[in-house]
Amino acid sequence: MKEVHLICNAHLDPIWQWEWEEGAASALSTFRAAADLADEFDYIFCHNEVTLYKYIEEYSPVLFKRIQNLIEQGKWHIMGGWYLQPDVNMPNGESIVRQIQHGKRYFEEKFGVFPKTAIGLDAFGHSVGIVQIIKKCGQENYIYCREGCDEIPFGQFIWEGLDGSEIKAAHSRGYNTGLGKAMEKINRIMSEDENDVTLILWGVGNHGGGPSRKDLSDIKGFIESSDVPVMHSDPDTFFEKINPTDKHDKSLRISMPGCYTTMSGVKSRHALFESMLAITEKVCSVAAVRGLIEYPEKELDDAVEDLLNSQFHDVLPGTSIKAGEENGIRLLEHGMLTLNRLRARAYFALSSAQKKAAEGEYPILVFNPHPYEWETEFECELTLADQNWSREKVSCFRVYNEKGEEVPVQFIKEESNLNLDWRKRFVIRSKLAPLCVSRFSLYADFKPVEKKPELPANSDIIFDVDGKHVEIDGNTGCLRSYKLNGKEYINGNAFCPVMYEDNADPWGMGDFQLEAMGRNPQPFELMKTPDGVFEGMKPIQVIEDGDIYLGVECFFIKDNTRIRVEYDIYKKNPYIDVKVDVFAGDINKLIKLSLPLAISGEYIGQTCFGTEPLFMDGRECVSQRFSAVRNGKECLALINDVTYGSSFKDNELSVSLIRTATYCAHPIEDRELIPTDRFVKKIDMSERNFRFRLAVTDEDGLERLSSEFCQKPYSCNVFPIERDEEMSDFNLEISDKNIVLVTMKKRYQKDSYILRLLNNSPDAKKSTLTLNGASVKLSFGKYEAKTVEYTDGRLVEQYELMI
Repeated sequence: MKEVHLICNAHLDPIWQWEWEEGAASALSTFRAAADLADEFDYIFCHNEVTLYKYIEEYSPVLFKRIQNLIEQGKWHIMGGWYLQPDVNMPNGESIVRQIQHGKRYFEEKFGVFPKTAIGLDAFGHSVGIVQIIKKCGQENYIYCREGCDEIPFGQFIWEGLDGSEIKAAHSRGYNTGLGKAMEKINRIMSEDENDVTLILWGVGNHGGGPSRKDLSDIKGFIESSDVPVMHSDPDTFFEKINPTDKHDKSLRISMPGCYTTMSGVKSRHALFESMLAITEKVCSVAAVRGLIEYPEKELDDAVEDLLNSQFHDVLPGTSIKAGEENGIRLLEHGMLTLNRLRARAYFALSSAQKKAAEGEYPILVFNPHPYEWETEFECELTLADQNWSREKVSCFRVYNEKGEEVPVQFIKEESNLNLDWRKRFVIRSKLAPLCVSRFSLYADFKPVEKKPELPANSDIIFDVDGKHVEIDGNTGCLRSYKLNGKEYINGNAFCPVMYEDNADPWGMGDFQLEAMGRNPQPFELMKTPDGVFEGMKPIQVIEDGDIYLGVECFFIKDNTRIRVEYDIYKKNPYIDVKVDVFAGDINKLIKLSLPLAISGEYIGQTCFGTEPLFMDGRECVSQRFSAVRNGKECLALINDVTYGSSFKDNELSVSLIRTATYCAHPIEDRELIPTDRFVKKIDMSERNFRFRLAVTDEDGLERLSSEFCQKPYSCNVFPIERDEEMSDFNLEISDKNIVLVTMKKRYQKDSYILRLLNNSPDAKKSTLTLNGASVKLSFGKYEAKTVEYTDGRLVEQYELMI
């Protein structure tokens, strides 16, 4: 017999077309109205999001107490249980863990409950990577609304994660109803839904107040007269009644693909924050375990909550008004300032283990955030002990590692523009010890000033060293060839900027945009005479050339937009780094970088704790820190630290940089998209900066290489002040360095530490984790994330992805 579960809710965006204060006011009025109606009607009000409950707790303690009492009575249900409703495509796996666990902590502390059902009612697509995380954070079910365009089991199914985890999933046809029109939706869905147990979400959202007196009265009469069981319910109760057998093992995409690129200023800060959080938690843990600092639990928690709030599904995707963008940026920059200070606190504490500097020594102390010895390049900048005003001689350094061995150094352009030999910036290549500070000693010499050779106009740049062959076309400024050991990976004109016709809609809601983002691609051209922001430059310039890398910059133009592309070609590493600076001057455009490839294979990309196949038919894809073309075990990877959107078709990889759309320009029927009688604000009409690494690796190394690219060594010129007291040792080793240490942090309100480890591989792996003499053998399934707790000198594997 058919059974209908009515889930009363009020989808409230804390920030969207309004600023957060108005969102807080809406939550106050909605929660008060829902509580008042609970005195009149026998129904259950369901609501999620820590953020909104915190508003109630702070601004209306009396109402907060009423809600606690209603929960005890079963008339108010904590739904979802996450910190808020985030985007679930762009945040990394650790961020989703924090969304759930910070929510769980709050709701258990304040209300003594935590729901079994997660919700993603308004997220613009859903990563399959969240299945494992939901399951291992103690939840069993998932409700979503925006399913995308790929075929999925109808309505209710078992959603299988990349690692084999399973949860129940149900699609809801929308999450709200018009004021006084709940019965219209209820009747329609009851007539259309063929499932034995039907889920219907109703209630007015976004300033509407959730349930209305009319709707509750109408539903009361309907329940009393219905021939089938109809009941006020909650998501957990609904899922207890269903037992789907159909399975789905892919992400639920694609929905509104423009939002994976729109508002790049928020997205870039978000990606940088996630990397900086991982580094900061690790360095603070190392310093705390060694007894050098007290672990800054409260300060790190506050920074994490800045990150979680920025991941709201209308802020990170770029679909809010300008105030929403500014709020997201403020949150991220506030959190990063906190992280910066905490990282410095731990770093300087670790530096105190070093001896004083010798006469004439400039000590460089470098923290390696990875749990293995790492030979890499790292940059640093310092001030000479005295200014050198000579026009004939310039300072240079000899650099030695802790064993007294001389290591390669290359001087590069410092950040300052004082035309004086005083500030020195340099890049060093050397081995770094795992998860600790390595010391390098610099000694200053002087040499005659050498005139920099000039590059003839339209000259090709050709690099051929140790099996690595790179060509930059002198006429186009594009990467013409990238060969390793004779194998060509590029089919000419790679990293060519391309401008597409787009529209003002930041979501990308048009049917044509589901097929491909942007139309009529027009490549940029190499500037013959750079002008504007690039005035005085040459079309192609060699800007760095030394023992470590060759740096080349090229300048491009299309209409009113200018782009700088820098190629950093390393002499001892097989990869190429590419930096892109975009100065946008044209509206309603999409700008991508084109990479025609000389190899073929499957297009794949990083998602939450995993790697998944991406579209290969030109549709816009979303991936995190890497995408790659996989041929057997070999992958040509494009690693990044700030972007998410891309597409792939006919062996051409196109990575999305910016969309110059209009704030909150939401298509409504056939109405005018934006006003034409006045100027309205545009998105991303300013400088934007991007970094990429083109590399060849086996599939198992993708996660490690992207982690290395995004979590760089932290270095500074520090003259140590030695400590008198003893300090503990810290030695951590993971036997397989492709098992990535996602983070290490102190467990919440416990005298122990947790280590999050990830096997981002389709193959099962075994590895041994050793920390200060304790060890544990670990067996990883495919794409499996694990948590190990370090307590009382022991390592214990835990099932839950705890914090």
